[in-house]
Amino acid sequence: MLVSLWKEIYNYCQSFKRDKMKKKFTLHTLLAVIIACTLLSLTSCEKHDGINYLKSKCTAELNGQEYIDQQPFESMFGPVMPTPFLEYSQYEATFETYLSTERGGKIAYIVRINLFVDTPEEFFHQPQTIEKIEIADTDTTMSDRDYRQYCKDNKVSYATVNGEAIDRGTFQITSYDKTEGQIYCTNCNGTFTLQFSEGTLNGTFWIK
Repeated sequence: MLVSLWKEIYNYCQSFKRDKMKKKFTLHTLLAVIIACTLLSLTSCEKHDGINYLKSKCTAELNGQEYIDQQPFESMFGPVMPTPFLEYSQYEATFETYLSTERGGKIAYIVRINLFVDTPEEFFHQPQTIEKIEIADTDTTMSDRDYRQYCKDNKVSYATVNGEAIDRGTFQITSYDKTEGQIYCTNCNGTFTLQFSEGTLNGTFWIK
């Protein structure tokens, strides 16, 4: 919610700059926005080692090693959406997270899950199964890049870990509170299990 609000404020200010004569941005309005954002900042962050982090996070385990993705507060002012995030439309959803062994550490695994469904927003209501499929009429093994493109073209759910297409897995949203007309889910929790060449990656995410 906080990330979305900041984006809306940024867009409004940009519009204001382009058309100063037609918009009245009063001092009271500005103060109200600052107060609202300050209050949201206090409730949408948590502190670790003296650093403020967004509450959205993903934790995962692979072969006994724990991983985490939790971005610092400042990341929401960047040019890209902070991870973890879930972007969706009626028939598609994309989940993405960058996992490190510690907050602010070097990224170890980039997880991307792309879901395609036949029933509108099915991924909110029931677990999704992901399984690498065999592509007919191919003489050679497809590269992961070609496989991803095939899945996109044919609306086949797939997931990758560091670009490698997983063999099989599951993805489930366990709770959500989405806003009508919004493309990023800002209040949802869930889990995923992804089997690939290095083992089974088990993850849990909270997106606020």
